[in-house]
Amino acid sequence: MIDTFRDNKDLTENSLSEQARLENEANLQFALTAAQLGTWNLDPATGIISFDERCRQLYGNPPEAILQYETIIQHIHIEDRDKVVTAIQNALDPEKSSVYDMRYRTIGATDKVLRWLHCVGKAYFGEDGQPYRFAGVSRNITEEVAGKERIAQANEQAAAHRIESENRLRVSEEHLRTLIEQAPVATSMFVGKDMIIELPNEAMLKIWGKGDSVIGKPLREALPELESQPFLQILDRIYETGEPYAAFGSQADLMINGALETFYFDFTFKPLRNSSGEIYAILDMAVDVTEQVKSRRALEKSEERYRQLANDLELRVQKRTEELHQANQELINSNSNLQQFAYAASHDMQEPLRKIQSFSSRLQTVYAKALDDNGIFMLNRIQDASKRMSSMIDDLLAYSRLTTRDSAFEEVKLDKIVAGVIADLEFSIEEQKSEIKVGPLPTVWGNPAQLTQLIQNLLSNAIKYRKQDVHSVIEIQGSDLDDDELANMPRLLPNHAYSCLEVRDNGIGFDEKYLDRIFQMFQRLHGRGEFSGSGIGLSLCKKVVQNHHGHITAKSEPNQGSTFIVYLPKPL
Repeated sequence: MIDTFRDNKDLTENSLSEQARLENEANLQFALTAAQLGTWNLDPATGIISFDERCRQLYGNPPEAILQYETIIQHIHIEDRDKVVTAIQNALDPEKSSVYDMRYRTIGATDKVLRWLHCVGKAYFGEDGQPYRFAGVSRNITEEVAGKERIAQANEQAAAHRIESENRLRVSEEHLRTLIEQAPVATSMFVGKDMIIELPNEAMLKIWGKGDSVIGKPLREALPELESQPFLQILDRIYETGEPYAAFGSQADLMINGALETFYFDFTFKPLRNSSGEIYAILDMAVDVTEQVKSRRALEKSEERYRQLANDLELRVQKRTEELHQANQELINSNSNLQQFAYAASHDMQEPLRKIQSFSSRLQTVYAKALDDNGIFMLNRIQDASKRMSSMIDDLLAYSRLTTRDSAFEEVKLDKIVAGVIADLEFSIEEQKSEIKVGPLPTVWGNPAQLTQLIQNLLSNAIKYRKQDVHSVIEIQGSDLDDDELANMPRLLPNHAYSCLEVRDNGIGFDEKYLDRIFQMFQRLHGRGEFSGSGIGLSLCKKVVQNHHGHITAKSEPNQGSTFIVYLPKPL
């Protein structure tokens, strides 16, 4: 009777043990699936590799039913293949027995997709020292390699999956140890309410900075600096409530080489339960995010500093806008005064001049016989002075009208403008016996009336300042500027094409030290007795060119002629 009872008891215990084993294996498989880990097993003797379904997916679903080591190696990226082969050889070498921990790329067998894998494995050796098994897990880390942000997200997901899987797993000591050792993040177990440190992997030991001497010690004793921090209280609460805990970017002060240093971690505390549902340990998984937190805080400070700068800049812009508004109002007033002056000049000032010219002409016509030579001389001087005054007023009026830019810009063919000006100056050209040579001329973007004034003044000057004993030859030609020539030109519109107009003569020329002076108002290099004029013509030319966002200059030597060069924008 007693023997029968014992047999039944043994059967019951065996049944419960088998059931626990099956549950452990199911939980392990669930954990591997949840953690997106594929498992593989290489038989060193035959070279045959066994992949689970997940691992097959990571290698692009090889079509072969039986996978050979040499075949799988061919699916590794050519740049990573040698280092992977070397690592496998070192792991299978009984003298080295290296831990296999590799990150490398694969090219999918059938889908040709490039993937990054993190593979961790271990070789098992028999009593004869020869490897009989090489097994491990593989994980797809393609997204992690793509960028730090995606790496952080993948690590969080992997950590979450790992914690969820650990809550379900009750496996054998060897399987649990292997799982923790191969975990891609820092992992350790705290067993019992005393929180004895067990199975910390290398990543966790590195974080703590105290080596493997902490293994088997209570957490409070191994890391006494935690007493003033919240972690021990959180762990005690988990033992009491069974509720897991997670934190992101949490500060932790750890004693490293005798100095207290500050770190930041994303971590999770997950309770582990035995078959009776009782909490027997807490699984700690952590990711060091110190650099990310410091970078984020530095970025926040930088953003705050830039916000302050932006506010300061906005105030400065507002102040500058008010100043520009005031300046614009003053410009409007100035333009109004200029228009009033132009009106007065065109009406009030010209009228007395017309009367002076009219009465002096009548005196010359009616009373010429009654005047002596001195009277006739003075009368001629009055007429000459009034004509110069009238001409100067006309030039000033023309210049004043250019102070506000005419908005009617269009495509202007300079060959038509030049032809019209030559026709208008036909009498002067014949009188001075000047020869006009016109070369190819470009089309520019401008105001036809202003450009007509420009070319007329340039041609008039070239005709006027000829050498008396030399046949006068004037050449007009144009060309487009290349990028190198544009780079050396001042005050031009950026990113805009320009053309060049040249008016060259063989006249009296001038010394280039007076180059700036000749474009100023009322500046003359010669007396009125030599050459007539108001001294405004080249000033008007400069104003026209400025209105067109262009540039004017000249090259000359005394008695060697002059070349006036004008840069004008091309049509858009």
